[in-house]
Amino acid sequence: MKLKLLNPQHYYSEFRQLTKFVITPVYDSNRELSISQKISGTWTLFVVKTVLTVLIGIVMGLVYDPVNQTTNSMAERFNPAALLMVGVFILPLLEEVAFRLSLKFKPVYLALTLGVLGYYISSKAIYQAKLSDVHHHFENRMIIVLAIMFIAYPLFSLPKVKKVLDQFWKNNFKWILYVSSFGFAWVHIFNYELSLEHLLLMPVITLPKLVGALSYGYARVNYGFVYSFAIHICNNSIGFMVSTLFGSD
Repeated sequence: MKLKLLNPQHYYSEFRQLTKFVITPVYDSNRELSISQKISGTWTLFVVKTVLTVLIGIVMGLVYDPVNQTTNSMAERFNPAALLMVGVFILPLLEEVAFRLSLKFKPVYLALTLGVLGYYISSKAIYQAKLSDVHHHFENRMIIVLAIMFIAYPLFSLPKVKKVLDQFWKNNFKWILYVSSFGFAWVHIFNYELSLEHLLLMPVITLPKLVGALSYGYARVNYGFVYSFAIHICNNSIGFMVSTLFGSD
């Protein structure tokens, strides 16, 4: 039996499927997959996504290599165990809920997404706090999150509203995916110094994040939320291991 792990054609096929999805996003994949098929597809997509990101990162590094201030800040504020929990599990979960969970519409999904986005906005715009900061106005930010969810879920669950939103998602999924993906990528500009140069170069600086967003979106729609979260965890695990091994002198 040929090992798919060592079969380049297998990865190329997944790359083509990803490319097709990005160009023509499909809301319902109409594919009945077993758990083993989903796990296999998720692993393959992770490899494809990692190769693409590394290649883009190498090219960008030769042209422009800005300092990621958030990575440095987190390494200073957390010990390795806490950094592992926050950087590899908690923040990816928040990002997946905010930007991928609602790619499939359900009232509870959209309520959770808006709640997490409320946490993002209140942290950055109102309290000027880091997302991982639980010492400054954290209770106020959580009250905002809960208020949004408690209002949004009953509203979106009303039969007429639910029907309209469900149809809107199916009719406009392409743009929902693109807005979500670019939003995810561009929000990471806050990881860098907010200079005019960085703002002008934002599409270039955040390009690896855009590749990640589209890959996670593909996994979310075709395999499920757990699988997009799993790829995100694997991705951040690599960053954690690299920063742990080579981040300090």
